[in-house]
Amino acid sequence: MIRHIVLWRLKSADQFATIRRALEGQLGRIPGLLHVEVGRSVNTGRRAADFALVCDFENEAALTAYHHDPAHLETRAIVDPLITEHWIADYHTLTSMRSAKT
Repeated sequence: MIRHIVLWRLKSADQFATIRRALEGQLGRIPGLLHVEVGRSVNTGRRAADFALVCDFENEAALTAYHHDPAHLETRAIVDPLITEHWIADYHTLTSMRSAKT
């Protein structure tokens, strides 16, 4: 399994609900997308992101396909204008690494 994490800074805090709905709406529409979690940060420090997206994908191929899926492109059309910057991390979860070893 591949975990996809994105951290964002918002242009305006009042846009969070719109973004959350768009991101959560991808579940069930994109093949290989197993889990979506969106959370607002409780840390308000200078170096803190405003919110995070955590998605789990069946494998790397599903994550790669996600970036080109029409449902994801629709979501980006909503989210991208509402953020100032973002950071991404993708990695194999321990669960998937253990499965590969057995």
